[in-house]
Amino acid sequence: MHLVLYEGEELQLVREALRSLRDSFSGHDPQHHTLDTLEQGVASLMDRLHSLDIQRRQDRGQEFKSPGRRANLTDRDSWPPSSKMAHSHSSPGLDAAVSTKVLYFTDRSLTPFLINIPKRLGEVTLRDFKAAVDRQGNFRYHFKALDPEFGTVKEEVFQDGAVVPGWEGKIVAWVEEDHGERR
Repeated sequence: MHLVLYEGEELQLVREALRSLRDSFSGHDPQHHTLDTLEQGVASLMDRLHSLDIQRRQDRGQEFKSPGRRANLTDRDSWPPSSKMAHSHSSPGLDAAVSTKVLYFTDRSLTPFLINIPKRLGEVTLRDFKAAVDRQGNFRYHFKALDPEFGTVKEEVFQDGAVVPGWEGKIVAWVEEDHGERR
């Protein structure tokens, strides 16, 4: 399976092609959903190939080193070593008690994305979130939170080391392109 060795590069190439296609559609074109589905499907296939390669190497007694795709390995150093992949369907063996489901929305998709971050709710930082979603460009990050005075709000988080707020046992987020407006 030589594909697995280059999966980070291949997936990045697919994402760049999809990004180019996205740019040719208007902001609310329904084709964005089709592109999102295609991207998720390709990522899922790559994750399955990665898992199969790990299993094959373990069966042979070989050591496996993760290529650290989707983010720089240094961004995920605080994650448990056995769970470097972000997407929820990529880690079926991941203990749910030590991972947090994250539902996030983007400007370009009508359908939200679902990922797992291998940390407990209350330990997930903006840096962890950015590493998991792995988007190119400048973005603003808003999270569903409960404010004692105002009730349910979208709380913007700026600092990479800040813990992101959770909501009913998960994280709900909005990733919005930053067009240089003042905060």
